[in-house]
Amino acid sequence: MRVLTAFLTSPHHRRWMAAALLICASGLTQAQNQAPPDDNGAGDPPSRIARLSYREGDVGLLPAGEKDWGDASLNRPLTTGDRLSTGDGARAELQLDSGTLRIADDSNFGFLTLNDQLTQVELTQGTASVTVQGLDDGQSYEIDTPTVALVIDQPGSYRVDISEDGKSTRVTDFAGHATVYGEGGAQRMVAAGRSYEFVDSSLSVVSINDIQGGDDFDAWVDSRNQQYASTPADPNVSPDIVGAQDLNQYGNWQNDPDYGQVWYPASVGADWSPYSDGHWSYVGPWGWTWVDASPWGFAPYHYGRWAHVRNRWGWVPGPVGVRPVYAPALVAFVGGGVSIGVGGPVGWFPLGPGEVYNPWYRASRGYYTNVNVTNIYVRNNRNLVINNINNRYNYFRDGRPMPNERYMNRDVPHAFRAMSGQDFVAARNARNHMAQVDPRRFSEAAVMPRGVSGLNPVRASFAPPRANTARPLPAGGFQREVVARTPPAAGFGGRLVNVAGAPRMAPTPNNVRLLNGQGPGMRGANPARPQDFSAAQPNAGPRGNAPAARPMPRGDNEPAAMRAGELPSARFARPNAQPRGENNQPRPGVSFIPSADSDRMRGQAAPGTLPNAPRIEPAQSQQARQDNAERFQRDNAMQQRQDVQQQQMQQRRVQQQQQLEQRQQMQQQDVLQQRERMQQQRQPPDALQQRQQMQQQEAQQRQAMQQQMQQRDAMQQRQQMQQRQEMQQRYEAPRNNPQPQPQQARPEQRQQQQSNHEERRPAPRRDDQQR
Repeated sequence: MRVLTAFLTSPHHRRWMAAALLICASGLTQAQNQAPPDDNGAGDPPSRIARLSYREGDVGLLPAGEKDWGDASLNRPLTTGDRLSTGDGARAELQLDSGTLRIADDSNFGFLTLNDQLTQVELTQGTASVTVQGLDDGQSYEIDTPTVALVIDQPGSYRVDISEDGKSTRVTDFAGHATVYGEGGAQRMVAAGRSYEFVDSSLSVVSINDIQGGDDFDAWVDSRNQQYASTPADPNVSPDIVGAQDLNQYGNWQNDPDYGQVWYPASVGADWSPYSDGHWSYVGPWGWTWVDASPWGFAPYHYGRWAHVRNRWGWVPGPVGVRPVYAPALVAFVGGGVSIGVGGPVGWFPLGPGEVYNPWYRASRGYYTNVNVTNIYVRNNRNLVINNINNRYNYFRDGRPMPNERYMNRDVPHAFRAMSGQDFVAARNARNHMAQVDPRRFSEAAVMPRGVSGLNPVRASFAPPRANTARPLPAGGFQREVVARTPPAAGFGGRLVNVAGAPRMAPTPNNVRLLNGQGPGMRGANPARPQDFSAAQPNAGPRGNAPAARPMPRGDNEPAAMRAGELPSARFARPNAQPRGENNQPRPGVSFIPSADSDRMRGQAAPGTLPNAPRIEPAQSQQARQDNAERFQRDNAMQQRQDVQQQQMQQRRVQQQQQLEQRQQMQQQDVLQQRERMQQQRQPPDALQQRQQMQQQEAQQRQAMQQQMQQRDAMQQRQQMQQRQEMQQRYEAPRNNPQPQPQQARPEQRQQQQSNHEERRPAPRRDDQQR
């Protein structure tokens, strides 16, 4: 071992590594001169990805197309066909561009489809939570279980539990509205604040209960949601960048005259550089993918570009107003071993702002343009960048290197990194296995137009191996069947045939049964997106090739139709086995499932009954009518006063909320100003003057905002005073009118009036009628 270490650090080894790198570079340039890919975009990878953002305990990963389980790494990208399994006491969190998926312990979870429109997952065991912050037009989530399929096409928060025997599914709706689908076109809407338990795919028996409390998993989900909610949306990055919410916690933003807003990571060493602390993993269909070891190490390594500004590394995101396209690693490769036995060195360095990224996988012209345009910051001429991208694609299509290409980060100290091909494919940490080479020796080595496709992945390339003491997992994935509304997509196989051809597709999962009657694993005409999601647009007609007649989803309290000869389940009708009242009616909060025949009988009039005859009562006296009028005025005035008071309370709450938000904004501005003052001490005089001018403008804006708030408060106070005066003028007049003295009535008249008073009943209140 000492001899090997001495050899790796010797000058002779450095010269050997440089020569081997040059030889491999020239050899791979010739090997990758293959036929150009089709330009119709059919084999392009998706632009969306899921990130493993949190893991605790034993979390196993089964990559798409593989039979052996590995260990799930933090920041590992997940896509169609990947599966996760959590052990006892373990948890996992997955971030997407529009939502967050969380998995409880003892759960089996997998991605059936993950593309630009649909996020379809399978939950065969355990518990999962999904929180959807926003959806683009046509996007949706689908959670397939052994019993039902839950489709979410609007923002909300939901939880799905599978029973231990897999025969029932409970869906808990914390916020939002979703639709549960079953066999034969059956569907049911779920509403917020309720939990629904389904015992079969026909949706004929369902238990509906109000949400009461929660468990440790709910508390953990709430804490994670609150943590993300407390972090305001970053205006410097696109909201569709996965992992962008971690940037403010681990770094700071600064404005640069050349690159706009630049993010600088905190707590990094002087010799640190991007793509240095992590490992390379093989993720289909992209191939070699960088998995960083830092907790913030996702967004800056799959979006945007890196720049070396004033002796510091900073990340430059792409334009904010466009949806970015995910990339496995935005680097340029130099060299690469042609086989594992040779173990030739592999070198790379980060791409700089404006530099074009060459994928090492199949890419059409449209994808090649989008993955670059959406991740490159353009200050002035955008057409110049697009023309450069189009010119570069012609060389990329033919597998030829761009002549006289210059890279700004290639000669930056510590930017160039290299490691042996054997360590590269074994997914070893680059920092711990970095080759000690002089970057100046590789200044003339050609940049590979197709990356390092000459290196064949091994078992460790897909996922780190599990410990020998880890719990056993089923080879090849889950065996329990799930039902799906949408046919799942075929997963991406790990190994590609060649970089110019379409990626190898893994077989479709055979444990999925479609609700429309097709067999396991069979696919429909359009697996990319569901046929119809009209629930998000109630006024819109049927879209696409949706069936002409689809049964409307039932409401949360509407009973399901019973099958012939079937009786309602007492366990679901009375889950807590508590007695009912004397009138034999269900208590509030406990579901009751009548049969379809009983519903029809209640809807029809009972035979032999007579119509209700009108009730004739004696006319009221003048004194009684006057008393009723006064009572009506008093009740009406009281109701109006209560309405005004409630309206005033709501206004005060809105004002308090606005004031609280303004205070928070002012506090945030104060914090930013303090940071700017600290930065001003390190900036030249010109920048200091600009900062002072910006501060003056911000102070003027705050003064104008405060004046507007004062004017709005004064106007609201005047309106409230006017309302009180009108109320007093309206209701004091009847009170001041003298009431006529009643005449002395005869004894028989007084007796008749008393009887009339006894027959009168107070009019039912409006809320009682509703009840």
